[in-house]
Amino acid sequence: MTNNNTTQGKKPRISRRTFLATTGAASTTGLAGCLFGFDQGGSQGGTKSGQNAVELTFWHQESVPHRVEVFKRFIDKFNRENDGIRVSQQPQSWDAVFGKLTSALNTGNEPDFMFSLPAFTMTFQSQGALVDVGEIVDTVDKDRSLFDNTVTPFRYDGGTWGVPMWDMVFLTHYRTDKYGGQSWSPRNWQEWLKDASNVTNQDQSKYGIVLPANKNLWTTENLYTLMIENDAYVYGPDGKIMFDTEETVETLDFYKRMFNQASPPEATAWDWAEWEQALLRDTGYSTNGFSSWVRSLQATPLADKFGAIQQPPPREGMPSRSIHYVNNIMVFNEKKKNAIGTFIEWLHRPENYGAWLAETEPTLYLPVTETGKNAKSFWDHELIQRYRGMVQTQFEALPRASIYGFRDIHTKNNLYIPSVGTLEGSHALAEVVQQLVVRDKSPEEAASWGQNHLENVLGVGPSKKLKGQT
Repeated sequence: MTNNNTTQGKKPRISRRTFLATTGAASTTGLAGCLFGFDQGGSQGGTKSGQNAVELTFWHQESVPHRVEVFKRFIDKFNRENDGIRVSQQPQSWDAVFGKLTSALNTGNEPDFMFSLPAFTMTFQSQGALVDVGEIVDTVDKDRSLFDNTVTPFRYDGGTWGVPMWDMVFLTHYRTDKYGGQSWSPRNWQEWLKDASNVTNQDQSKYGIVLPANKNLWTTENLYTLMIENDAYVYGPDGKIMFDTEETVETLDFYKRMFNQASPPEATAWDWAEWEQALLRDTGYSTNGFSSWVRSLQATPLADKFGAIQQPPPREGMPSRSIHYVNNIMVFNEKKKNAIGTFIEWLHRPENYGAWLAETEPTLYLPVTETGKNAKSFWDHELIQRYRGMVQTQFEALPRASIYGFRDIHTKNNLYIPSVGTLEGSHALAEVVQQLVVRDKSPEEAASWGQNHLENVLGVGPSKKLKGQT
């Protein structure tokens, strides 16, 4: 990995768990080698195989039954190969996990480690709850070559707070039988809007795109991925709110026209399930989003009728860009960091890693390492072979993908913006879309409303880059 981003912000704080661990009887610093201090039999500090195994409890939100089963198979395999460590999973739900983790931390019953996302990770890092995992990340990078922008969302405030495990990126997925086949490629937003409008037939409840306007994360993601395309920002280069700009107004104008001309009007109340069903039931002909519905697509007659392209840019000649979500591991237990590192390294081995991602959710979860991207076990999966073009397009989109708080103007200025967790969890950007679509505000009015709303919700003032600010 080549990463030009220096550490951000002030000296990292020390959490209660870190302090207690580092003053205990044994230190776990100085990770070395791919096994992180464990011998080939899985022991640590001289522990014999099968005796006094290190027990690791981890949480993840992949609670769909087939994903839980895949996790179980790989955990069982790891436990058989590493007698000195025993890993057990506790599946959670995204709806309840924030409150459950907060309660567990308050009572000292938190898991040893947990799968997470960038904003969620920063929220708990800002509370001093996490262990710095820089040594684990450096070891994975040395052995497997991590992609640069998979580490960026976890390197700030003097440390590295997440180990990248897989990535997900937005593409424009579309019906090839409605949009001109595999060669369809609108050159700008105007052509995209025209094509989506032309295939829409509201009388027959057939829509060119499924674009949301509900107060949820799906709407937040759809707005922000278009903001990325058009150089519109939530945070300016000083870390303050820079939402009410010409670029944001232009993005909101496009969003409103696309929604009114080509999206189901009921999408003002839709969530993930309705979005997926619209695609599977032949009422929605395209979407900006992840490929999480491709497995379900196999049970319909539409399995061979979807293609994918990078999102069309606002103007011809501009690069296509997108939002992405790096799923990571965050660590709570300093004393068990070596054992956790051993498990992470084992998952990242190409023979395990490619199969784990492909079997957990094929076409959705993408490797974050060069060795993983080239793993035969990944590309050999039946659905990944079937949708190889879609998966390759995702890899092409990843180098220019980003997320709020970790874009070019933020990383080059070494900004630490802990309010990104509140931004995502509050659905404040989705509320801007509701003002735009449901309350029928003009793009200019919605951008102004959003600027004030974001300042109030996030407790962050206006950027000096806004007009009238000094």
